[in-house]
Amino acid sequence: MTFFVNNMIDIFTFSSQNEKLTYILGVSISSVIIMLFISLVIYKINRKFVLIFNLSALIAFIVSAIFRIDVLTYVILGLILFANFYFIRTNDGEFRKFVAKPLKKTNKNMKEKKDDDKNVDMQKLISNLVIAVNWLSRNKVGALITFEKGTPLDNYIKSGTIINCPFTPELVETIFYEGTRLHDGAIVIRNGIILAAAVYYTPSTKAVIGKFGARHRAALGISEVSDSITVIVSEETGRIAIAHNGMLDNVKSDEFEKLISMQLL
Repeated sequence: MTFFVNNMIDIFTFSSQNEKLTYILGVSISSVIIMLFISLVIYKINRKFVLIFNLSALIAFIVSAIFRIDVLTYVILGLILFANFYFIRTNDGEFRKFVAKPLKKTNKNMKEKKDDDKNVDMQKLISNLVIAVNWLSRNKVGALITFEKGTPLDNYIKSGTIINCPFTPELVETIFYEGTRLHDGAIVIRNGIILAAAVYYTPSTKAVIGKFGARHRAALGISEVSDSITVIVSEETGRIAIAHNGMLDNVKSDEFEKLISMQLL
């Protein structure tokens, strides 16, 4: 116990003989704290493993520093820096949502949006969506259908073709039918209106398990920078998926109506 206390005092006292070690420890611990802070940000996005890893590594780092196991100290520090760089690189899409923050709206605009939402028959919209998606799925017609929520998608809409038509199954089926000029890209729906078609998103660079094409990565990309909900129909398999909050959920056709209702209502 006395040895432990004496080492603690030596390390954190700016004596001449320990000045260099204290300086190195100060820089090292500062680096660890920065990395830990970044990990906490990732943890807020459901990356619990990153937090557990860094807490464990931090404890090991402090213990090795106290007992002056220099080689182990630097090895642990290097591991922490490398591991966090890897975590950040493989989840860089998650950080884009912090850069692409939703635009602030005035109270008047918020009130107008709420009034518009009240005028939308969401049950009818979902019913029409289910009809359209089931048809697309059965016929293996690829599609991206994005529902705008709190985050405005105006900058993305500009890249597409403005339509401004009510959402109907027939219109959606026609837009995505292969051979039409608008079948590539996504359609964006706001308050039951298809604002635009052939809208393109920046694909996600996030590492995902499984085989996913350009549509899935595009849907995942827009879900990482907004609170939108995007329905994907695979052109190859006809499978249905929903992208939201930086996640991609595969959905069975008989469960689609229930799950999309939970997201939109």
